[in-house]
Amino acid sequence: YQRRVRGTLLDDSSITVTRRNNDICILTGDSCCNKAVENKLLEKTKTILKNRVFLVLNQFYQKLDSDKNVKNAMLTKLIKTATLSQARRMEMNEKFSSYRAGTNTLSSADLEEMKSAAARGALTISLGVPVSDECQSLLYFDMEKLKDSQMKYLGSILVMLRGYEIMSELVTAAQSQDLTEQCYIGAVRGGLKFGGCNLCLDSTSFSHPCAKLCRNILSGCLKGHIKIREYLQHLALNQIKLNDILEEYAAEVVQATKELKAEVKSKLRLDPDFYKTCSSLQRGTEPEEDPSYSFDLGYNENDARDTLDSDWLCKFVFSGVSEVNCWNKSQVGEYRLNIYEFTNEGQRQNPEVPGEGPNINIDDIIDSYEDYKVKVEELSEGRVSLKGSSSISTVPSFLLLTLSLTGYLIAT
Repeated sequence: YQRRVRGTLLDDSSITVTRRNNDICILTGDSCCNKAVENKLLEKTKTILKNRVFLVLNQFYQKLDSDKNVKNAMLTKLIKTATLSQARRMEMNEKFSSYRAGTNTLSSADLEEMKSAAARGALTISLGVPVSDECQSLLYFDMEKLKDSQMKYLGSILVMLRGYEIMSELVTAAQSQDLTEQCYIGAVRGGLKFGGCNLCLDSTSFSHPCAKLCRNILSGCLKGHIKIREYLQHLALNQIKLNDILEEYAAEVVQATKELKAEVKSKLRLDPDFYKTCSSLQRGTEPEEDPSYSFDLGYNENDARDTLDSDWLCKFVFSGVSEVNCWNKSQVGEYRLNIYEFTNEGQRQNPEVPGEGPNINIDDIIDSYEDYKVKVEELSEGRVSLKGSSSISTVPSFLLLTLSLTGYLIAT
């Protein structure tokens, strides 16, 4: 006769388990499920597994998004305080948005204008009074250090925001395709947290999946994501490095502003010609010091690694796995196979999820990463990473310098 055992899957009392031979829940001797039950287990798995597998990845993305908002606030403040017209601020904001998305529409003239306007805006706030065109011309050489610091600060913000865009593309790519049928079958056989073949045991014999089995199943399910995980880690490391660089440049801007402010006050006391033109600069009300931004990141390299790590997923998402007295696909006992490395070679040997993983092409994202990495290195070496797009017709830099010097000489 057939012995019926009633089990539940996610409180689905409609599933009735019958011991008999079948295609998925293959056991030694008697099997656990009839074909209809197998299909229900498989369909339940398909509706749940993908969300569970990418749960940690999405939590990591939320951490990235939180810091991205902080960096966007820094950029917005820099634009608002620069001495530009409102129309020009909006135009520059659009160009910075394009840069974040991977298209540089900034010309050399744009960058020269922004550098000067940002430095002038910082001095204006520090003095508590607007800096006129004439005074800016007289301070041309004195403002160079602040201009350079502002450009490095701006460049660091934009490159870091670009990094977050690339990471977002990787997260999207990771979830762009469904997991394979073999992955879902492996999850049912392995009896992962939401149910599977181990539901066919008597309630008194029910046991959690074996930890090693869980790891092999999930790494097999994610074999198409090996490169994605690798580049998420690369990006996380570079973003952490870039955050430290940005903090240094933010401090450099503050120091350069203080030094320029002290130079202005000195000129007002000692230089009669400067005083005659710029005496209004001493009548400002100096503001209270703004609270500084926090440069504490809500993530680290380990968070990036854990996003698609089978060991962490089995412990964090599919909790309840154990090493012994566990479900090993056919009975309660111990899973004796090796844990296969999360590499292409390792997953070719993994028997739990045979076949190829999802084919996820991230070649364009890798190209974007390589370009981003060059800019991170430039900033780490103290160089300005922002450059005008060569495809845009711009005023030659030597002409901009000539015009600036002419203004300075006329004013003096």
